[in-house]
Amino acid sequence: MKTRTPSRHRHHEQGQTILLVAISLVSLLAMAALAIDVVTLYVARSEIQRAADAAALAGAKAIADSSITTLLLTDPNFATVQGWAPTAATARINVVLQNNLVAGTVPTLGSATVDWSRQGNPHITVVLNRPNLPTFFSKIWGASPTNVTATATAEAYNPANSTTITPIAPKSVKPWLVANADPVNGGTQFVNTLSSTWVVDSAVIGETFDLVSDVAGATVPYSVSPDNPPGVRAGPAVDYVPAPVTPNSANVCPTSVGACNSSCLGASSYELSVECADANPYVYLNCGGGASNITWDNTVNPGGGGGASATGAQCLIHASGSGFTAQQDALNPAPWAGAPMQITGGTCSANSGQLVANSSSIVTIPIINNNYALNNFPASGQPLTVVGFLQAFINAVDTGGAVPAGSINITVLNIVGCSNANNGATPVVGGAGTSPIPVRLITPP
Repeated sequence: MKTRTPSRHRHHEQGQTILLVAISLVSLLAMAALAIDVVTLYVARSEIQRAADAAALAGAKAIADSSITTLLLTDPNFATVQGWAPTAATARINVVLQNNLVAGTVPTLGSATVDWSRQGNPHITVVLNRPNLPTFFSKIWGASPTNVTATATAEAYNPANSTTITPIAPKSVKPWLVANADPVNGGTQFVNTLSSTWVVDSAVIGETFDLVSDVAGATVPYSVSPDNPPGVRAGPAVDYVPAPVTPNSANVCPTSVGACNSSCLGASSYELSVECADANPYVYLNCGGGASNITWDNTVNPGGGGGASATGAQCLIHASGSGFTAQQDALNPAPWAGAPMQITGGTCSANSGQLVANSSSIVTIPIINNNYALNNFPASGQPLTVVGFLQAFINAVDTGGAVPAGSINITVLNIVGCSNANNGATPVVGGAGTSPIPVRLITPP
């Protein structure tokens, strides 16, 4: 039997497998390295897009808070607010960016541009950059640092001054149905329901007056109607009647701040609605979104110095009592004067003595049509029409004098008007209590 001996040819092939394995490993490592860098870029791209979305919404919220959405494009005050509103939006955006890191660093704001061409519906477009994004393995091939960018657009939507609207459904609306009458301007309507477009009275922004219960001190249930169709009275003041309140276990209520006031636990659903944030959208008419179906509630007495409105409002604004020096937040109104209104945190605020961008003293209040003949105001359970909303700052629960004790002193920050007609779209939910004007992204995330 012959013994096989390795040929000289096969002897020269020894070691080639090791070489192939080495080459394969290098290729696999290169692909793995590339995959890691690609994933890093995708993650950074997702992070910067989320940051852009948050920044656009913050900018739109700043524009909504500026009150410019109320003004007609032809209003002489429009140019004034148009000048400082983007600056306020940019400042709000930069604060948001500090909390939205991309790959461990704050993204750069490339631009924040506002399109004012739509009546009551400005769009803000934000562009963010993250330059010199670190890569780990592509440097081996001399690749230059990678930049990622993202763009987002948001809108602040105010249906005021439009013939046909998309209806809105604000959240955390206070149960005060305020008469459609401006007490500072002789009782002219906040929302002109006699015009085809229901034009709003932008002059009301910055006005200070009291909300007075039209049935303060009366026993309950009330008679067929309040003592008069809700309107204006001396003070200046305007009447309101209590709205019906559905109990809601999801209310978000203020908590105790130092020794100023205890946690809010109202004795009734009505009082809880005053002092807490009701997470439910305001469904009554949705400000142009349905039939006239709101009523007033004659089983609630909101008035008086110790009434449910006064007690709830004091707790809401963290006041130690009634009056204008009860340690609550304070407003410095300066409408159209070259800068937005400023709020300073009171002694009972977590940001005492500092300028704040938000406050529990800011509320949304529905406006009802009060075009009724004397003593012909609808009885409790009969339909009323919501014609708009006031965004207001509660200065204090009044101690009495020119107006009854327990009246709510407010300064108007903004106003929203509805329309006779809506386009049939689903109501836009938003506002979250601090503003009836919803903001939303209009570009996909």
